[in-house]
Amino acid sequence: MTPLRLAVLSLVRRKTSTTIALLAIAISVAVSGVLLRFYRLSGARFDTLGSGGDAVVGAKAGGIEILLGSLNAEGPYPDFLPYKLFESLQSELDLHFKDGVNLSESYLDAVIPVLIFGKYRDYRVMGTDSTFLARPRKRDVIPLAAGRWASGPREIVVGADVARSGSIGIGDAIPVTPWVGGFIDTTTAVAFKVTGIMRPTHSVWDRMLYSNVAAGQDILNTMDLRDQSIWGSSVLSYVLVYMKTDGLRALQSLINRRTVAEVISIPEARKRLADLTGTGRRLGVLMTSFIMLLGGLSVAAMLVARFEAMSVQFAVLRAMGYSKREVSHWLLWEGFLLGAAACLAGGLVDALAFPSLRRMLGTALPAPEIVASHVYQSAPVWISAIAATMLAVFIPLIRLYRQDVHVSLKGM
Repeated sequence: MTPLRLAVLSLVRRKTSTTIALLAIAISVAVSGVLLRFYRLSGARFDTLGSGGDAVVGAKAGGIEILLGSLNAEGPYPDFLPYKLFESLQSELDLHFKDGVNLSESYLDAVIPVLIFGKYRDYRVMGTDSTFLARPRKRDVIPLAAGRWASGPREIVVGADVARSGSIGIGDAIPVTPWVGGFIDTTTAVAFKVTGIMRPTHSVWDRMLYSNVAAGQDILNTMDLRDQSIWGSSVLSYVLVYMKTDGLRALQSLINRRTVAEVISIPEARKRLADLTGTGRRLGVLMTSFIMLLGGLSVAAMLVARFEAMSVQFAVLRAMGYSKREVSHWLLWEGFLLGAAACLAGGLVDALAFPSLRRMLGTALPAPEIVASHVYQSAPVWISAIAATMLAVFIPLIRLYRQDVHVSLKGM
């Protein structure tokens, strides 16, 4: 009888201990696999931030909130900025303030307006201009895969993911629902004609739609903005700024202290965000490691006890003519089969439970459309579990090679 056949028979004959060991490993594999996938997702939580230049101007709200609202399209509806602030930044004139301080704009490379004004399904719709695509830095340029920029009053450009999920093509008409603050007017959807589709950027820009600022302000003009804006519909949500060297501090000094707006440095805000989220991710991987370690030790202890109780069986097999090598192969096969079966069961639980757990965490994790998570990402856990079951065999193997067959048989 081959060692593999002996291993299968041994597992089947000891149903109770086999089931307990299999359940213990499977639970450890499932929990560790889910935690490992959550850790990977939390690490990618902000990898999809869109490119936005060097700084963002937004209503005073805090650096991280402005960063996530402007470059990750998340969070509540942003407060408004006066459109005149953008016009001043865009012009070649100086910014003049009542206290006599002025700012020369010679170090501004580009200013890009952003006005959030609606939704298509769950995707945000912004008003901007063609500079949003034609960035001053080549690495940030977003080319169109097809069509042209939306310059007309009811024209729109669609992000790559939006076009793919909705099977949208050039010339299609899509309904845009006006959105201001916490209010979404689902009864007055406005039809926009698709004039362009963006190439994939593998960022949040793939999950948005783009019209021009005038179209967005026209939509806002039809809504009651008395509690939202003192400037009527002549507003923006953000201004993305590209700057030359050493321009940020002066711009922050002038705008942060003298207007209703706030300038944040994108690199600095991203660093703060990484610092805040890094501790949680490190704690998560530490917990995952502890669970895998405890599960592995528990499995090893169970298998050692299981094999220790089989010392007489080893002696009988040796007396029947089986060599130490053949018995060793049997034990290794048994450990491998037990670990592999448990990994299959644990991986199945992981695959079935993970989508529901991901939905429960909501926006704490990136959307599946942005960052996918596949069950095979738990492969390190499966390898560790099988390795633990194989390593647990070595203690009985040592006993086997030291075993006195005659003494063991006398104890029967």
